[in-house]
Amino acid sequence: WFYTFRELSTVFEEASCKRNSTKLLDRYSKLTRNWTKETNSEWLCRIYLSAKMVMCATLNLNTLDYAQKKNVRAVESYLAYYSLLSLLRAIVYTLPEIEWDSGKLVKVSHSKAIKQAVAHIATFDKSVANSTSDLVRRLKAERELISYRSPSSGDQSVSHPTNIRSIATLLAEIAQFNSELLEASILKNAPHQAFEFLDEYINELSNVEIDGLVFSDNEDTYRLDYLSRKHPVTPNILNIMTEGHVESYFGAWVSDSDEDRDDTFDPDKNWQLIFDIP
Repeated sequence: WFYTFRELSTVFEEASCKRNSTKLLDRYSKLTRNWTKETNSEWLCRIYLSAKMVMCATLNLNTLDYAQKKNVRAVESYLAYYSLLSLLRAIVYTLPEIEWDSGKLVKVSHSKAIKQAVAHIATFDKSVANSTSDLVRRLKAERELISYRSPSSGDQSVSHPTNIRSIATLLAEIAQFNSELLEASILKNAPHQAFEFLDEYINELSNVEIDGLVFSDNEDTYRLDYLSRKHPVTPNILNIMTEGHVESYFGAWVSDSDEDRDDTFDPDKNWQLIFDIP
């Protein structure tokens, strides 16, 4: 393994991990033995998105810690839920049977992401899958309670679970586990002439249309173009995270204010809260 797991190797039994490794390698091989430029481009997008979901969850959890310290409780349920949802999506993006569907997978619904990711966790341990499902569904309901019903009693009905960080770490590591097996299968089976990142996939991922509005991300364009030129072979999640991209991702949320105050949230700290981000 490229990655040193914190939670996965202690939460799941070794026999379960070995069994899943064997089965996943077999499932990935059905893809990688028929690897094309299009397949390679698709999976570069999927692993890149998974890496960004891990960084997004890290940003949200660090923001959650700050909000709790500053009594900004109105945003806590949102940050808690979306942190775990991002990581469930990261897992879904790595599952071989779930189709890219011309990029529509990026917009997978909340319910589908939860269902598909939890089903995969159950292949390791059903009780962990059930407890994860219960937690995520509780956080989802609490987020909707605060956002849609705005209770007069505030957040008195919100559970404020204390195990979100450890669950988040486990989810990120499951996605990493999957991606390492995918990479191993690619290197074993895929033909070298397929290692190309097609421009249409780069354009699709860096230009987002929502409700008729188009949002372009120059930073994503730059990072994806870098992969196309320097590393067009689909890697695992850890290895797709470059230091430059990580610095840009978190640095984009640094305060624009010229005032240097000790109580200002600093997103540029604690990158490795749930995952060994380089």
